Amino acid sequence: MTADPELEQAFELFEKGDYEHSIPVLLQYAEEGDPEVQSFVGTVYASGEGVEKDLEEANNWFSAAASQGFGDAEFNLGYNYSEGLGVEKDDETAFDLFTRAAEHGSAMGALYAAMFTAEGRGTEKDDGKAEELLSASERSDDAAVLSRLGLFYYESERYVRAAAVLRKAADRGDPFSQYLLGTMYIDRLGVQKDDREARKWLGKAAKAGVPEAAEAMAEIGGR
Repeated sequence: MTADPELEQAFELFEKGDYEHSIPVLLQYAEEGDPEVQSFVGTVYASGEGVEKDLEEANNWFSAAASQGFGDAEFNLGYNYSEGLGVEKDDETAFDLFTRAAEHGSAMGALYAAMFTAEGRGTEKDDGKAEELLSASERSDDAAVLSRLGLFYYESERYVRAAAVLRKAADRGDPFSQYLLGTMYIDRLGVQKDDREARKWLGKAAKAGVPEAAEAMAEIGGR
C-alpha cells in the first residue's frame, strides 16, 4: 500500500491485531492528509476494529479522502449516504459520489452508479445507459463486484444473467455467490435443476462458513 517503512509497519501491526501501536501512527498520517490512509481509517471507524465504532467519524475520514479524489473513499461515503449510515439518507448525493468514484477507478462505484441508473435512484432512470454500465461491470474481475451484480440481477428476477455473473464470482472463491448459485440449481432459476451442481457450490460455501449453505445442503441430502 505504501513505500513508507513506518506506515508499512503500522499496517502490518494493524493486520496482526496490534491496535495500540498501529492506530496512533495511522491517525497521524491521516491527519497529515494522506487520502489512502484517511480512507482506511474511515473503514476502521466504520467497522469498530480496534476503536469504538463511530459512523460519523468514519464519514468524516471518508469525506476528507473523497475531497482529494480517492475513489474507494468516494464509494464508501456514497454507500453510507445511500443507506443513511451516520448521515441523513440522500440518494442524489450517493449517486454523485458513486459517479465520482467510478471516474477515479472504483469498480464498485461504477457498479452502484449503474444500479442507481437502472432503478432511477438519485438520478433519472435510463434503461439504455444502465444496460451499458451494467454490461461493463459484468466484465470485471473483482469477485465482490461480480457478487453484488449477481445479487442485483437475482433480485431483479433476471435469473439467467444472475447465474452467469454469480458463476464468475463463485469461480473466484466468493462464498455468498457460491451459496446463491447453489440455491439456483435447486430452484431451477436461470439454470437447469441439478442437485450435483447444487451440492458442489453449497459445499464450497458451507466450508467457507456460510451457515445457510449447510442448511440447504441438509435439505437436499437425501435426494
